Amino acid sequence: MKKRIMIEDGSGGREARDLINGIILPEFLNPHLAGLPDAAVLPAMEGRIALTTDSFVVTPLFFPGGDIGKLAICGTVNDLAVAGAKPLYLTCSFIIEEGLEIETLKQIISSMGDWARRAGVLIVTGDTKEIGRAHV
Repeated sequence: MKKRIMIEDGSGGREARDLINGIILPEFLNPHLAGLPDAAVLPAMEGRIALTTDSFVVTPLFFPGGDIGKLAICGTVNDLAVAGAKPLYLTCSFIIEEGLEIETLKQIISSMGDWARRAGVLIVTGDTKEIGRAHV
């Protein structure tokens, strides 16, 4: 098994499917993700619906008290809660830099799954893209 994310992992082909099926889905699996839809179809609800999206970029990825995975889940759940909503569902978009260690990605996704379960929310759809290594 490879040790790092490669640009091909975002191609939408076999490599992308392997990344999603092998690393992401096992942590987030729920009936809404069956068949890997590009959009979630959720049950009808009465009343008003609150919706938000958020993005997170932090350095380092792991910091005292958490990591980018915890921040992504808790930050988005918080945005819904402060709007007076009961958080139920989240979408998840990954933009992963080429060269990221697979073990690091697994840790982040595991953290996201853990914090989503703690918050009582389901991740119901998402997207994954890989970008070339940053030049600084």
